[in-house]
Formats: sequence, structure tokens, C-alpha cells
Amino acid sequence: MTGFETVVLRVAGTAAGALVKSLLSRSPGAGLAADPAAPAPRWRRPAELGDPEIRRLTQALASRMGPACGSLPEHERLAALDAVADAFATLGALTPDSLFAADLDPAALAATLPPPPPGLSPPAGALYERLIRLCCAHAVEYVTTLPAFGARTDVELVRRTGELGRALDRLADRSDGAAHAFEERYARYVAEAHGRMLLFGVTTSTTRQEWPLDLAYISLAVSGEQELMPGGPGTHQTSVRAEQALGAADRVLLRGPAGSGKSTLVQWLALNAARQAEGPWSTCVPFVLRLRSFTSADALPLPEEFLRASGVPLTAPPGWVEELMASGRALVLVDGVDEVPQRLRTRTEAWLRSLITAFPKARYVVTTRPSAVPESWLAGQGFAPHSLLPMEREDVQAFVRHWHAAARAGGQEVDAYESALLEAVAGRRDLGRLATNPLMCALLCALNQDRRMQLPRARKELYDAALDMLLVRRDT
Repeated sequence: MTGFETVVLRVAGTAAGALVKSLLSRSPGAGLAADPAAPAPRWRRPAELGDPEIRRLTQALASRMGPACGSLPEHERLAALDAVADAFATLGALTPDSLFAADLDPAALAATLPPPPPGLSPPAGALYERLIRLCCAHAVEYVTTLPAFGARTDVELVRRTGELGRALDRLADRSDGAAHAFEERYARYVAEAHGRMLLFGVTTSTTRQEWPLDLAYISLAVSGEQELMPGGPGTHQTSVRAEQALGAADRVLLRGPAGSGKSTLVQWLALNAARQAEGPWSTCVPFVLRLRSFTSADALPLPEEFLRASGVPLTAPPGWVEELMASGRALVLVDGVDEVPQRLRTRTEAWLRSLITAFPKARYVVTTRPSAVPESWLAGQGFAPHSLLPMEREDVQAFVRHWHAAARAGGQEVDAYESALLEAVAGRRDLGRLATNPLMCALLCALNQDRRMQLPRARKELYDAALDMLLVRRDT
């Protein structure tokens, strides 16, 4: 995408924001649905639409369709409704921000959802597609009626206008066409290099298979601010979505145990920055520096060495990376402090300090396991500390669906495995204790498939099987 096309898209987004503001000034809701269906009871108006709300909305809309549904056998109708809910689950909860990313256009939102799954009959597939379009329209309509939507729209309008102004300023200031052309080329490379991932346990053959990160990724929670306990002394730790927390600060230290998704989150940030997706990094250029690659090097890379050191086979124009660092458009993603030998961690800290001193406007995200560095590490440099939290039940269910969707995209028949595992994790506490992070959830998905849905009942046998798969068969 050229810089001019980017500006045109943002102009369109600003126009959409102005249109919504105009609609809101006349009547509640955007008027996209003549008779809006309620995705939640009237006494409860959630600020986002998760799986329960989407399923309720799907059922309500299907009940209105009469003959369109009535001619289908009941099992096919239910399969189509479940497929619609599963499709929306791949996007995560629908929030005002996620709908702004689609410019509040139901058709654009529907285009991000998968086609009918291959198991549906043609009539059920047609019902699926119609329900997808209706759900998108009613979801956008619902979000525009929320009490805070008008104020949130004003913020979005101001932000998009500011981004548009900055984009125009950059285009006006760019006298070096080679640098601009290289930035687009580099963005395409990053989007391709980081747009796919291996998903543990999905590959059953010796052939290396990768799945789209958009399909496999789920948003996780991190620790938020300390808040006073209501009605008494003390504080409690709040939680926020990782992307929200990382986007709220220019410098972030992200802690998480092994398998908690730190490296995948870094990959997701790089991908969205390269795509110039709506969000806090939409104008940034990402540089992914995995510290385990530099343990044998005499020194850590300087900005002009970032591309070569991270294995990018492209040659940037002279001074290109330094200009991005100095202007604040660089997003430096430093992954895996814990993978640096103890004797080299002081060197790593000195390197980060020197980068920040030389380029204070650049944005930095650093990841580590909790035990690798003290809690106050980098606090003096203005880093906001966050910790990835154990997965909640909703996260586990979303991960199971994403894992099986990836397997399904690879041609595997996994519907029965998915249903059985969702039922098992909902009813067995031992499975809930095991599935606390993405790696362990993936292990559980693979174990369920490997054992043909016959997961061990005894806790020790379950853990023995998990350890065998994780520590022995994973390497094989």
C-alpha cells in the first residue's frame, strides 16, 4: 500500500467518524437495522459483545427469519448458528475500537469473517452467510447506542484527524523517495515474515506447516493499575487486554512465565505495525530483536545494524533506521531478556539505556520471564511494568476454538475433538489447572487429539502424558 493510498484510507475513516457523529446527533443508534435485536437482556448492557452476546443475537435473528430457517432440518439450522458464533469468536470480543477499525461498516466487518465451514450443506451455508451479514449490522447498531459511544466517537475523530495531519506532514517532508519506497518494501517483508506461526501440536506430520497469525492469535490479559479496595483499606490488581496496556505507554517491560505468549505478542505487535493497522502503532515501523540471537556476538546491535542482526535480507538507505528512531516512529521490540546468560544481562541493560538516551522518542517493548531480572529493572528509564496473567475460562475456550480453527484450515477434521475438549475443560478442574497459558492450552488440544478424546482421568496420569508430549515428543 502506498503512502497516498494510506492517506486516502484515513480520510475515508475520518469521514466515517464524522458521519457517525452526525447520526448520533439525530437519534440513538446509527439506524443500520430497522428493528435492532438485543444481544443482551435490557437490564444488562455490556460494553462489548463476547461469545454469549453473539450467540444470543444469532438466535434472535434466526428466529425472525421464518421460512428461511424453517425449511432446514433442525440439526443443520443449529450447525449454521454455531458456525456463525464460532466465526465471530475468531475476532474476539466486539468493542467500539474493533468496530472503528472496520469504519463502522457492517460489510467491512463481515468481510473479515471466514466463509461457511466445509461441513455445512449449501442451504445451511446460505443461512450462515445471511446471519453473518445481519449480525454485523445489528452488532454495529448496538454499539452505537451505548451511552459512552458518542464521547468515544469524538475521541476517535480527533485521533484520526491528528493521524491524517501527521501523515500529510510526513509526505510533505519526505524528499527522499528511496527511503519512502524502502519503508513500504520493509513493511511488506515484516507482514509476510511475522504473519504466520507454528502452532504446537497441530502439525502431525514431519512437514513444517504454518498458520495465519490472525487465525491463531488470541488477546490475553496483563496486570493493570493498583486500585483501592471498595469499602476498606488495601488495593487489588486490575487486568486489561495486553494490546491496550502496551499501547498506553511508550516504554513497556512485559513479564510472563514460559509459554505465556510473550514472543507471539511481540510478533502480533510487529505485524500490526507493519500493516499500519488502526491503533497506537499505526504510524510506527517495527524492529524485532530476539536477544537469544546475540548471545555469541561481541556487542549488541546499533540501530544501523538492526536489520542485519535480526536476519532481514534487505539493505536500508543510509540513516533510515536512525531517522525513524530519532523521530519517534520506531517500535523497538526486544524479546527474551531471560534468554541472555546471566553474565551478559548487565551488558543488555547498558545497551538499552544507551538506546533510550540517544533516541528517547522511540517506543520500546521488552519481554522477560519474571525471575530473570528484578522488579525495578528499567523503572528508572520510565518503563511501565506489566505481567501476563493466567488465562481465564473465556480465554481457554477462545484458544481451543482458535487452535481447532487452525487445524481445520490445514485440512484436518477436528469438529468432534473441539466439542469434546470444550466440554471437558468446562467440567474438569484438573484440566483448568493445567490450561493456564497458551503453550499449555495447545498441549492440551494436541493431547486430546492424540488420545482420541480419551484424556486421562487421574491427575498424575494427565500430567505424565502432558510432560511426555512437551518434553519428549515435542522435540521429535
